Amino acid sequence: MQINDLIAQFVNSGSHERKKGRYYSSELYNLLRGKLKPKDFFKERKIDEQGVKNISTGVASEDYLTKVFEGTKTKCKPQDKKEIKITDEIVVVAKPDYVFDEFVLEVKCPVRELNSIPPWYATQCEAYYRAFKKDVFLGVIVHPFSVKTFKYTPNDELWEDIKIAIKKFHEKL
Repeated sequence: MQINDLIAQFVNSGSHERKKGRYYSSELYNLLRGKLKPKDFFKERKIDEQGVKNISTGVASEDYLTKVFEGTKTKCKPQDKKEIKITDEIVVVAKPDYVFDEFVLEVKCPVRELNSIPPWYATQCEAYYRAFKKDVFLGVIVHPFSVKTFKYTPNDELWEDIKIAIKKFHEKL
């Protein structure tokens, strides 16, 4: 039995069914930058070996944080989902890792050290801010295990750019 093969199989088994008009906050950066092409939107893509490792580390870290929050009786909702209506035909699905009474926490486990919120996470944070109307923090897992947080500053210009890009993308599907 090859454990890494099982992990890859598991990670690659949980894809969302693609629907025109339904876009995920996690893909907004690629959509905005043109890395996600309309012609590829409905194609199933396999996550490569490095991606499987990154996702697995992130999932394990989030599972541990969930245990911490439950064990300390910290009130939060893991994976709370809201939809942001862009038009009658278009929604952005916002499903952050944790929603607390006062803020949202999105957890990432990047390969390199971060000292600020990079653009590829800012688009996701922007969507969470618009969906939940709360402060948003990016929580970066560092090793040995701890969480380094960065407060996201909402950006009206970025939000307008995202909405324009989604509408253009949607028209091309």
